[in-house]
Amino acid sequence: MSQSPPRICPEVARQAAHWQMLMLDAQVSPAQQAACARWRAAAAEHEQAWQKAQRVQARLGLLPPQLAMGTLNRERRQVLKQLLVLAMLAPAGYVGYRQFAPQERYATAVGERRRLTLADGTVLDLNTDSIVEVVFDQAQRLVKLKRGEILVDSGADPQSPHHRPLRVASDEGLMEALGTRFLVRQRDASTQLSVFQGAVRVSPISGPQQTIAAGQRLTFSALGQGSAGPAREQDSQWTRGQLIAEEMPLAEFLGELGRYRHGWLRCRPEVARLLISGAFQLDNSERILAALPATLPVQVEYRTRYWVTVGAR
Repeated sequence: MSQSPPRICPEVARQAAHWQMLMLDAQVSPAQQAACARWRAAAAEHEQAWQKAQRVQARLGLLPPQLAMGTLNRERRQVLKQLLVLAMLAPAGYVGYRQFAPQERYATAVGERRRLTLADGTVLDLNTDSIVEVVFDQAQRLVKLKRGEILVDSGADPQSPHHRPLRVASDEGLMEALGTRFLVRQRDASTQLSVFQGAVRVSPISGPQQTIAAGQRLTFSALGQGSAGPAREQDSQWTRGQLIAEEMPLAEFLGELGRYRHGWLRCRPEVARLLISGAFQLDNSERILAALPATLPVQVEYRTRYWVTVGAR
């Protein structure tokens, strides 16, 4: 009969978490690396704890390699360390995020939209060309936005005996729902958050934490830099199959429309600033393009079905 591995004592688990997070810092020094190696070699339990910390950290998926831990404030470093320690000390039946609560992956194709109801009652809408990974465990409800855009209507989580925060992770940071409905879009090197109900606590990877209230929109980078403005309910109308434009520059409009069709859709510089307004049905982008010359002084040029240019008429 095989024996289960010996339990790790809390103090050694805390030490292992300390060294694990220190080694993830891009600014770790050679002296610190040598000190970590000496600690690992000092006792078999140390090495066992180190290996378990690495396995748990990989399963958590919240601490990317070479994370500049020194740029995080003390409170956030402490929270991450506590999560790592708790996972290391969990009972043998607990085997981490991806095994205790299997990671589920959902995706939409270009032009496709999809609505999901998660196990906690959260309703998740995926926009075109989007990918999410959903990982629920005893400590939290985590939605990882890998690509695209989602609308989140947080559920009450009635099956859990204790509160589990609902969080959305993007390339730039972590967003925690405070009883809310909100939109998250992954852009190039930034995340756009629009809050329609409740509030969302935002923790950029290397920037200050802040809380965004209903009616506010925030675009932020991994450093916490970005811009703020009012949230626009019209930005969520894609869930109803509509693209809403209010005095939108044509270049921006075509950029949005292009997300819902295959190929290359662009406009020439001389018409890029023309303004367009209206409610457009996303399920037929060809009809939208065909109607453009009736409302704007433009013509639509097709080199192929997938290579379309809008220029001056």
